[in-house]
Amino acid sequence: MSTNPLRREGGYWKPLLDYEHWEDETPEANNKTAVAAEPVVIPVAEPQVRHDLCEHCGAEFVVNSPFCRMCGRAREGAARRKKSRWDFMDFYQLRRRLGLSVGAMICLIIGLICIGAGVTTGFIYSATTLVDWQAIQIWRGEWLIAAGVAFICGILLNSRKITHL
Repeated sequence: MSTNPLRREGGYWKPLLDYEHWEDETPEANNKTAVAAEPVVIPVAEPQVRHDLCEHCGAEFVVNSPFCRMCGRAREGAARRKKSRWDFMDFYQLRRRLGLSVGAMICLIIGLICIGAGVTTGFIYSATTLVDWQAIQIWRGEWLIAAGVAFICGILLNSRKITHL
């Protein structure tokens, strides 16, 4: 066992987490009287890895815990959720990436639906006379005004001043 529980690395003192001496000593270091003429074959041993330590921060995992208690990263052997092609539509993840509150996110979705309705109005209805064309333009305008109102409400409902993601 090591007598000093502190190790100097990277400009600060970091406490050791395992207190065990993991570096293997070579036979040449122990045997100073070895003859130089003898070929010494040293078996290459794989480095000893502790699987109960986090690779990122070095903290010990709690027993049977799939995540590190210090940094939150998943354990190497932990079961990970497979990504789906619909993950980009996840409401929480989309809201977090855009930095919006729940009300602002709902207003954004309503605004996008209104813009889509305004665009599809022109494809659904065909104008044969000037009066029909004017009616279709008024419907489009109403959908776009509704989208603008929804976007403004979303701006007003977003309570975050600065978003750092």
